[in-house]
Amino acid sequence: MYAFGMLALLGLAVLIVARVGHRYVQRLPELWAFTLVALGMGTAWLADFDLFGAWNLAVRNDTIATTLTGFLVAGTAYFWHEVLHFLAGVARKFTDEAKVLEEEQHLRRVA
Repeated sequence: MYAFGMLALLGLAVLIVARVGHRYVQRLPELWAFTLVALGMGTAWLADFDLFGAWNLAVRNDTIATTLTGFLVAGTAYFWHEVLHFLAGVARKFTDEAKVLEEEQHLRRVA
């Protein structure tokens, strides 16, 4: 269970760092997946995090296990990205931002 928690939190951390970096390269949206994979791999290698070893699963090589863990961290970061976008959309729906803006600026309906 601790390994799963570490995976979830590392994925969230990778997402936050990727969002900060993505702000500077918004013109290239196709780099989003590459950025997540690169940061996921870097995080797994930097932390020497072997998820398969933590779950006592046999992997042929430690290098392969750490690399696959990097892919899993990147996938978890992408999952967090989608979940947070969904929750932001739900929040916008319930707060009805258009109605709030109309009331604040005293706009009225034209048609």
